[in-house]
Amino acid sequence: MEIFSEIKEKYSQLSKGQQKVGEYLLKNPEEVALQPANQIGHRIGVSETTVIRFCYSLGLSGYSQLQAMVREHLIHQKSHLNNYYSSKKAMARQPHLYAQVMENDAENIRKMQANIREADIEQAVIKIMEANKVYITGMRTAFAPAQWFSLVLGLARDDVYLYQPAMDDLMAMLQQVNKQSVFIAITFHRYVKETVKLAEMAKEQGAFVISMTDSELAPIAQCSDITFVIGEGKDTILDVFPPLFSLLNALIASISVQYDGSIKERQERYERLSSDYLFFK
Repeated sequence: MEIFSEIKEKYSQLSKGQQKVGEYLLKNPEEVALQPANQIGHRIGVSETTVIRFCYSLGLSGYSQLQAMVREHLIHQKSHLNNYYSSKKAMARQPHLYAQVMENDAENIRKMQANIREADIEQAVIKIMEANKVYITGMRTAFAPAQWFSLVLGLARDDVYLYQPAMDDLMAMLQQVNKQSVFIAITFHRYVKETVKLAEMAKEQGAFVISMTDSELAPIAQCSDITFVIGEGKDTILDVFPPLFSLLNALIASISVQYDGSIKERQERYERLSSDYLFFK
């Protein structure tokens, strides 16, 4: 990153306090991207003014510009699809490729499980089941999990809507969104602008926004009440799907257990209708 090179080049010209800021940024870019200037200064043991002057010394307009540059750098560290194929080719040099891939998926699920707070799961379940309407969106590669979740959630409650841009009227949908609604958005790097914009508009309408993405720095996290972070910087879009579906399945399992009484009749009616009209006996 250019700003990192700039810090190294100008390091000797910085004051001792500013050098501390530079060292902290190089070692902890994620913290600088997320925390305000006064918090960073407190952690380092310097004043907020020193942090701001550090930015000026690099030719920046202020701390907000530094944060924007660091966030952009971290987001674009995300792996591309060619890295997915490269990683699988590397696995293929060892025996039992399929077993290695499955173990990698299992490890990614374990990492996600360790990072997600149970309190967020519980709050999401309550919000989803007590909302007047639930709107779900995911576009391009995220459409498949969004569609699956909307289908299964629709077995547990009424008024679940999957937004499909080729078929649905955006303005008509947003007119129905209010403070009693929940809006669920799924997007991964590279983030779909329309998904982010929809979440922002739903938030403006008062909806409770739940996002599923791959970084706390993702654009959609800024307008979300709950953000479930899935995957790490080295993970590709395809590698995050197993933990993503595991999370969606966990949400459905929690809903089924906590709201067993209210959804049992719906499920029985669904099974009866499916048996009568959709499948041969």
